[in-house]
Amino acid sequence: MKLRLLAIPLVVSLIVLAVVAIGDEPLTRDNWGASVGFAPDLNIEGFTPGTTVIDSSNVAQFEALLPDAVLKMVKKYGMKMETTPYQHYAPSDGYIAASNRYRGTARLIDIGDDTEKREIEDYEGGLPFVQPKDGREISWNYTLAYGGDDGENEFEVYWIDAKRGVERVEQWKTTHIRSRFRTDIEPLPETPFLVKKGVIFATLTTALKPFDKRGFSSLYYGYFEPKEPNGWLYIPSQRRAMQLTFGTRGETWNNTDLLYEDVRGYTGSPEWMRWRLVKKATMLAPMHAGVITEAGGAKKAFDMDAPPHWNPRVKWEPRPMYIVEAVPKLRGYPYSKMVFAIDAESSHIFTKTAYDRRGKLWKLLINAANGSPDPAKLPPQVALSLVVDVQSEHATAFYWLKQKNNIGVDARLFTLSTLRKMGR
Repeated sequence: MKLRLLAIPLVVSLIVLAVVAIGDEPLTRDNWGASVGFAPDLNIEGFTPGTTVIDSSNVAQFEALLPDAVLKMVKKYGMKMETTPYQHYAPSDGYIAASNRYRGTARLIDIGDDTEKREIEDYEGGLPFVQPKDGREISWNYTLAYGGDDGENEFEVYWIDAKRGVERVEQWKTTHIRSRFRTDIEPLPETPFLVKKGVIFATLTTALKPFDKRGFSSLYYGYFEPKEPNGWLYIPSQRRAMQLTFGTRGETWNNTDLLYEDVRGYTGSPEWMRWRLVKKATMLAPMHAGVITEAGGAKKAFDMDAPPHWNPRVKWEPRPMYIVEAVPKLRGYPYSKMVFAIDAESSHIFTKTAYDRRGKLWKLLINAANGSPDPAKLPPQVALSLVVDVQSEHATAFYWLKQKNNIGVDARLFTLSTLRKMGR
């Protein structure tokens, strides 16, 4: 009898080990894609990556491959899509290690219609949900996706009218830092200076060109708790900083077609939306877009000569994608519904379709990346972003000139004092 009792824990242990071996194989660079999401179907009839070009003449043949925003760009605006073969993606070694270390610990609680209570518990780092089972888990994977621990960017902004073409150009610089759940560079896993303020992400932005805009700057704080981002805006002509709240009221960024909630695809809290996984499928996205980022390169990245003067020239590859719908819980939110195409490997948003409060199509958004210069240590490089207001036939194009990540930005830089110095 004693031997039988001793054998029971042994059998249970063997069963547990077998389940772990089958279901919880450690995440690696090689198995990341299929392990955290699903593998794309690369056997697509009539589609040859690198040779197939999709345009209005053959788009009907490939509709199943195109997220709704992309399909509308081809049909309505005549966008042409060059294609390229699928390339595997995995985040940095540090992010993979954190995903393994904390795998299975994060969980979501039911908060109903509440928008002020945090719904994620026990999250410590890495990808929150391996093999996400619903739209809520996918939204948190996006919110906490790998993007490096800090960085500096310079980019150009183009205001474009569908008939008249480019109206105005500005150049901006941003410096950003992730203060919690850091995975790549010291201090790890957090920067106490910002964490004690409750900040998870901070950004300093300043205008470089033209002269009449130079010095116009902002300091932005984002939070892990479901509350609106806030910060300060510095106006050089007035020599003063104004405290602002960003994000839920439909304010545009810098009088562009981009709302604050459109940055990266969505900058709000997951708790503000009701999320629904519509489907998962192999679809096209510009993950390795082949965009050359350099001074004077915007006219190569966008077709600015032919109407509507904003079609991006990027390469599209078959990707494992989640199509996710978000309906706001918040009253007065600018959009009645958003539909995202989210890459299952990177958890990044590549396209978005947004509808106004009456339910009519309003905005189309495309994000394109160039891949990482050092995948084991650095995030993908941002190539460009485009947001189109289909109701006003106007767009704003963002073209990246320079990008550096994991450079050791000091958290103490993100203060009102620094903002004032930048604007002078």
